[in-house]
Amino acid sequence: MKSQGRGFTLIELLVVISIIAILMAIMMPALQRVKAQAAEMRCRANLKQYGVVQSMYLGDYDDRYPSAWNSLVKNEAPVGGYQRYCRWHDPRYPADGPLWTYMPEPGINLCPVFATLARTMGNVHPNHVAANPIVPYYSYSMNAFLGNGQGGGTSPAGIRDRRASDITRSKAEVFFFGEENMWARPGNANVLNDNALCSDGRDWFGTFHGAKSSNWNGGTVNLVFVDCHVGSTKSGLQVAPDGVTADRSETEYGRFEKYGWPFKKAP
Repeated sequence: MKSQGRGFTLIELLVVISIIAILMAIMMPALQRVKAQAAEMRCRANLKQYGVVQSMYLGDYDDRYPSAWNSLVKNEAPVGGYQRYCRWHDPRYPADGPLWTYMPEPGINLCPVFATLARTMGNVHPNHVAANPIVPYYSYSMNAFLGNGQGGGTSPAGIRDRRASDITRSKAEVFFFGEENMWARPGNANVLNDNALCSDGRDWFGTFHGAKSSNWNGGTVNLVFVDCHVGSTKSGLQVAPDGVTADRSETEYGRFEKYGWPFKKAP
């Protein structure tokens, strides 16, 4: 006569469940870190492609850069009265700028970290229009001091249709495309809204890579430089410990974001 097998007791089941819960609690932070690192690697790979696009474009256009404002989209307000701060997340108006046609595939224009944040923070950007869909399709901005003499009053007088050869600072120290936040922070009311990142105190780099959800202003940003290498840095604009004051102690030339000014001579 066969004896019946002994089953698990309730206490034994509870012990097993407790062990699994403990293991999950230990593993989840590590898995989240791995996921975040993979997303940042994807972002850097995207920007590496931007470096390739730069080389292709300059080769076709006599070494001249396009205007930063029109690099990805020709017009930040595609229709009359359009709220320009919504352009990056409104695919009803597809990108039509000169650099866009060089992109190997549209996905390289969107950082996966940024895309994830847009699900919960896309509607907090300045002047958001609720009727505009939040489906981000680009998240990178071009250095406003490259191409067409753009950059406001700080650009050298008379320079138009700037060439890469006009850059006198090391090309490893001048960024081509970088990232901006979608939300405002102390000292920075102009966020991702057009194709141009004006590093003279009007625009600032993003802060969300490696940041904690309790402080999205505490992280780093990814950049692709004119020499086509990809790196990361911390924005020159920081938030003071009081949380409401801008700290510009890490800026270049007293008020500039890092790696924006393309000349050896200080502005």
